Amino acid sequence: MHPFTHKYTAKSTKDIVGQDEVTSKLKKFIVNFQNEKKNSALIYGSSGTGKTSSVYAIANELGYEVIEVNASEFRNAEQINLKVGNAMKQRSLFASGKIILVDEIDGLSGHQDRGGIQAIAKLIEESTYPIILTATNPFDNKFSTLRSKSNLIEFKQLDYLSVFKILKKICDNEKIRYDEDILKSLARRAAGDARAAMNDLQALAHEKKELTKESLEELADRNKTENIMRL
Repeated sequence: MHPFTHKYTAKSTKDIVGQDEVTSKLKKFIVNFQNEKKNSALIYGSSGTGKTSSVYAIANELGYEVIEVNASEFRNAEQINLKVGNAMKQRSLFASGKIILVDEIDGLSGHQDRGGIQAIAKLIEESTYPIILTATNPFDNKFSTLRSKSNLIEFKQLDYLSVFKILKKICDNEKIRYDEDILKSLARRAAGDARAAMNDLQALAHEKKELTKESLEELADRNKTENIMRL
C-alpha cells in the first residue's frame, strides 16, 4: 500500500495548494541563482505546509536534479562536508541543473551539533548550485549565520479549506465515499498540516473506501489517549 503522501506528492507547482506566492518566489530564486547575491534560500514554516514538496515540484518543472540531505541525520562537520561537498562537486549527467536540499536544519540544533552549522555556512559560500535549507523555526540564535547567508522565504500555515481541497482530490481519485462536512472536520483537525491530514485519511478510509463520522470520532479518542499518555 503506497502512502498517500508519496502517491500524491506534487509534480508541479500547480499541485502545491495555498502557497502560490512563495513557490513563485522560490522558483525565481532557483532560476536566477547565478545573479542572486546569496547562494541559498531558507524556507521555513510549520510541518505539512509544502516546503520540501515545493522544491521537488520546481525541480521537476525545470528538469533539475535534487540532492537531498536530512540535516538531522548529520551530527558533525565531517559528515556534512562529505555528503553535501561531494554532491556539489559532481556534475549532473541527466539533468539540466542541480539543487542541494538540506532538509530540517532544526535537527542541527542542540548539544549534538558539532560544527554542522558552520560547515553548511561554508558550503553555502562555495556552492555553484542553489542550496535550499528547510526549517520549522529558523529563528534560534544558532541559525543566525545561516539566516544572514540566505534569502528567507516563509511558507504560511494552510487554512482548513486548502487542506480540504487536497483531501477531496484524493477521495475522488481513490473512490473513497465521504460527506463534505466530515471531510472538512478531518481537515480542521490537521491544524494546517496537510501531510498529517493525508495520513489520517489513509488510516481511516483506505480499507473500507469510506470516511465515516464514527471513524473520525475514533481518531479523536485515539489522539486524546495518546496525548494523555505523553503527559
